Amino acid sequence: MWDTLRNQKSFARLFFASLISAIGNNIHRIALMLLVYTLTEEALWVSLTLGVQLMTSIVVGPLLSAWADTRERRFLLVLSDFIRVPLVLLIPLIGIKHLGLLLILVFAMEVVRNLRFPVANAVIPELVPEDHVDRANSLMQFSARFAEVVFVGLAGLLVGAVGPAPAFFIDAATFLVSGLIVLGLPRLEPGEKVETKYWSRVRAGIEHLVGNPIIRRTVGTLFCAAMFGSVEAVLGVVLAVSVLKVGSSGFGVIEAGMALGSILGTLLVVQLLSRIQRQKLFLMGLIGFGLFEASIGLNPSFTWVILAYFVSGVLNMVFIVPAQSILQLNTPPELRTRTFAAFGAVMNTAVIAGTMMGGALEKPLGVPLVFLLAGMGVFGVTLAVLIRGQLASRRLVPAPQRQAEMGAD
Repeated sequence: MWDTLRNQKSFARLFFASLISAIGNNIHRIALMLLVYTLTEEALWVSLTLGVQLMTSIVVGPLLSAWADTRERRFLLVLSDFIRVPLVLLIPLIGIKHLGLLLILVFAMEVVRNLRFPVANAVIPELVPEDHVDRANSLMQFSARFAEVVFVGLAGLLVGAVGPAPAFFIDAATFLVSGLIVLGLPRLEPGEKVETKYWSRVRAGIEHLVGNPIIRRTVGTLFCAAMFGSVEAVLGVVLAVSVLKVGSSGFGVIEAGMALGSILGTLLVVQLLSRIQRQKLFLMGLIGFGLFEASIGLNPSFTWVILAYFVSGVLNMVFIVPAQSILQLNTPPELRTRTFAAFGAVMNTAVIAGTMMGGALEKPLGVPLVFLLAGMGVFGVTLAVLIRGQLASRRLVPAPQRQAEMGAD
């Protein structure tokens, strides 16, 4: 996998810029949450801040991407980094004085972040050969997970030691460095001419997501899996504190297990993709993820939960990396930014639905049963897609060939 960094210099620039940008994102996330809670001492404002971020991705991302697909993409990557520098600096300067201004700045930051994410994913097939796409996606996931594992804890220590304001200054510096690195990329010409009407471009992106059978099946499966799987996001801390009785420190250990598993998964998935067909590995990863999530409900012991979270982190990469490659390789270059923006919106919608479902079911059913049902939901949806796909492929094979295969079996 690391040969891709050594041999594909342009992609290496995008990788290191994304790594530095991910470090800034994690510092920003911790500093912002602590700042909001310090100013208000109310969890409701923290939830409102997170809600603004998610809703921006769902609503603004697909609309912004229709414009982005008509612009030179290196310029968009540089612009998204450089714009975030003054926006971050304004948070400790004026956002700290008024919560309304702070939420406006949070919204503006999310708009720019939702410009960078789909563009960065869209240009990968243009920076590496087709047989390196899976490796490149694994490396991009590695950069995000590595920054999360290493710098979330450091960001917490930094904010605790010097307060949120200096952390935002460091955050701004990471975006500046990322933008300077991306400046060295070659020009990445727009995929579509500006003459096409704006709303026609928006509609074309949505129609491709829904109309392409491979992408529709992949995104639809991921939506259902994300909806069931994301109950962990809201119930993980309840599981640690109320069921396992291990407190906040135990919750940190559990979450660290999943993060470390994700890093291992980015290294493992490339080896698996050299042996297993991409779409099959995607479904196998989801089935395994569902079974391990369900096992937490069956055996809610601290040791098993750590192991299950670790394996779930590995499997998370086993289905995410192939899914990204499927989207990239089955989408024309002129539609990739719009497709990834719509993909991000769909996934965030699933996360919102899943977290709300988890919170609503926790009291009447109990945490272990919710984990069991959610895991079986992921397993059941994915198994149904796998069986349906196999039946469809068998129908496409001519009768004599089927008989020959049966004889060989």
